[in-house]
Amino acid sequence: MSGPPAGFRWYWFSQTASFVGDRLTGFTAPSIAILVLHASSAEVGVLSATGWLAYPAFGMLAGGLLAHVRKRPVLVVGELTRLLAFVTVGVLAVLGHISVAGLIVAVAIAGVATVFGDVAGQTYLPTLVEPRSLFPANARVQSSDSLSKLVGPALAGVIIGVVGPFAALAANGLPFALSAFGQSRVRTLEPKPLPQRRDPVLVRIRDGLTQVRHIPMLRQIVQGSVIRAFGIGVVDTVLLLFAYRALGLSSVGGGLLLAAGSLGGLTGAFLAARLAARFGVRRMMLLSGLEGASWLALPLCLFVAPVAVLVAVRVFSSVWLPVWAVLTTGVRQSLAPPGHESTVHATARTLVSSATPAGSLIGGLAAGAATGWLGVTHGLVLVLTAGGLIAGCSVLFVRRASRSLVQPELVAA
Repeated sequence: MSGPPAGFRWYWFSQTASFVGDRLTGFTAPSIAILVLHASSAEVGVLSATGWLAYPAFGMLAGGLLAHVRKRPVLVVGELTRLLAFVTVGVLAVLGHISVAGLIVAVAIAGVATVFGDVAGQTYLPTLVEPRSLFPANARVQSSDSLSKLVGPALAGVIIGVVGPFAALAANGLPFALSAFGQSRVRTLEPKPLPQRRDPVLVRIRDGLTQVRHIPMLRQIVQGSVIRAFGIGVVDTVLLLFAYRALGLSSVGGGLLLAAGSLGGLTGAFLAARLAARFGVRRMMLLSGLEGASWLALPLCLFVAPVAVLVAVRVFSSVWLPVWAVLTTGVRQSLAPPGHESTVHATARTLVSSATPAGSLIGGLAAGAATGWLGVTHGLVLVLTAGGLIAGCSVLFVRRASRSLVQPELVAA
């Protein structure tokens, strides 16, 4: 592929704008709740959980409903829905009508739209590029996601400082308008959905589960991704607890720690397709287990340079998550049977997205128990190391993957 097709370039532009909107609104909404509305811890928890719960609640339903419709209009409507949700609550806030409940409603509506857009997007992407270009295409999208995580919160803080928190909430929804525009510019002819019997939605949902269960490689990838998401949920929950309570870092130091991880993720997204083209998809999926194995080095912080050890482990581990994400997404897209793409992707994403909050909950409970037993520093080191090991175990599910998996083209991703 000499260069990405025009249709994919617009799709990529749209996804990038959408990611930026996610990061801006994801920072601004809880900031308003905490700093302006003085929300309680329980209210902040509900606000944070609302976005996570959209996938477990609606993921498989989205797959069933989208099985027999064109995907591009769904992407456009989803982005406009998110725009409307945040602009509306922002305007109401400027007019003096704002509450934590209003923020929760906006986040909930945007979360449902995100689920439908995510399922539609993962199903739509394979129609925009050649099969062997799926890995570079997914790498480009993943790099945009990683970059948005790096710059999004800082940019949101600047916008809040310039226009104020309420106007910022409305302004931060504007990237969704750019995303909808980008999707509307995709001229690639989307294949007409296969003429199939219009089964009830519950039957289509069951179809997604059946396809994932009966296609060995799909089943292995989904199982591995669920385990990895659970482990990452543990690590991400305990990471800042360790940074603040054990190492005494400030909020600035915690922010820099997360930014360092985002830089590692951006590097991994940039290299994923190149490494897979050179060394093979299966080999690189297995090597991505270093994301979890790297946390075995964390106990070194008990003896030398604790901050330096934590940063090094965080950066190195973050490189490998996008490698796993890019490769497993490409393989899943290539293996989903025609006519079953949306239900397969919805099933996979629902299971994986449900594992992350479960890991967060277990990580928090384990941290409390471990610190009471071993003390703050040793207890949190134990939980972080265990969470990393769980994430690393994901590669055990793909160790028997076929060496004949479709390989990406050796091109700049």
